[in-house]
Amino acid sequence: MDPNEERRSMKALKAHFDTLHFVTDSMQGIQERCACGQRLVRERAPAEVFDYLPGKRFFTCKEYKDDGMHYRQPWVCAVEEELGFMKTRVEKCEEYKSLVVKLEVENQELKVSCFQDFLNDLGSPMELL
Repeated sequence: MDPNEERRSMKALKAHFDTLHFVTDSMQGIQERCACGQRLVRERAPAEVFDYLPGKRFFTCKEYKDDGMHYRQPWVCAVEEELGFMKTRVEKCEEYKSLVVKLEVENQELKVSCFQDFLNDLGSPMELL
């Protein structure tokens, strides 16, 4: 085999495997579109398929082929991942909310101390006369 042809073949294979990696790595949560750009449809496995869960639901690419370049994700896994993402977002929001409350208290304390300093700088009214 020609070394240049072999190099081109290896680069093409590497690009193919990189794309497979990116597709599998991006299958997290509930997706809107497949990596190929097609929209995802909800489908149910036929009851004739012998599986531990007949009628299992999937998020599947409209142009699905079993080549690794298209999404076909079990519905349960996608929903569990999406709930996990939402849980972490809620926890972050609660953390930010507690920080906002702390900042409001510190801001109020700072205003009071600045006002007291202002009054102390003015001195008593008798000293001004």
